[in-house]
Amino acid sequence: MTRDKILEAAALEIERNGLTQFRVKRVALEANISIALLYSYFEDREDLIAATVVYRFRQVLVGLAQIFTTPLTGVETTNDLRTALTVMITDAQLPFRTEARILRIESMSFAGHNPTASAGIADAKREASDLIMQHVQPLVDRNLLAPGVTGVAFARIWYALFFGQISLEGEHALSINSGDWLMALQVLAESMVRCDDRTLVR
Repeated sequence: MTRDKILEAAALEIERNGLTQFRVKRVALEANISIALLYSYFEDREDLIAATVVYRFRQVLVGLAQIFTTPLTGVETTNDLRTALTVMITDAQLPFRTEARILRIESMSFAGHNPTASAGIADAKREASDLIMQHVQPLVDRNLLAPGVTGVAFARIWYALFFGQISLEGEHALSINSGDWLMALQVLAESMVRCDDRTLVR
């Protein structure tokens, strides 16, 4: 409980002041504990920062995984899957999703220079991947995906679209009308669902 409180306070410190201006004293003050107690949980400033990056990265990654797990829960038919994909597409457009993606990218950049953070981030990726596949495998078992689309391929395509996507605002070659973008995602979603007789007669 105390460790999580420290990590939450440290995450706020990073968000407010960045890594270069990170101060352990402010973290202890925010967590309402002594610096001595803080250091009973972490070896030094770098250990605290690494643990905080992993803590926040895991929150972001598992939170983004909810885009998959929540809508796919209880999917039984191809029509259920189409509805779930529509929910996923809509949810992924929320502004805070982009903020979470950017935080994820920044965490991975930091982890490249810190073995503790790198190992923790690898564990978080495995946890999120396992969570996603637990919800995708039933789609395979029920034969709901289009021929040629494996469960892993399905998960990776949506992972790339939603977890890897960052905001591309402004006027440039990749600018797109939001309606056109959503239409393209709907077409992609439709192509991944097994086609049956009921789908053909629309």
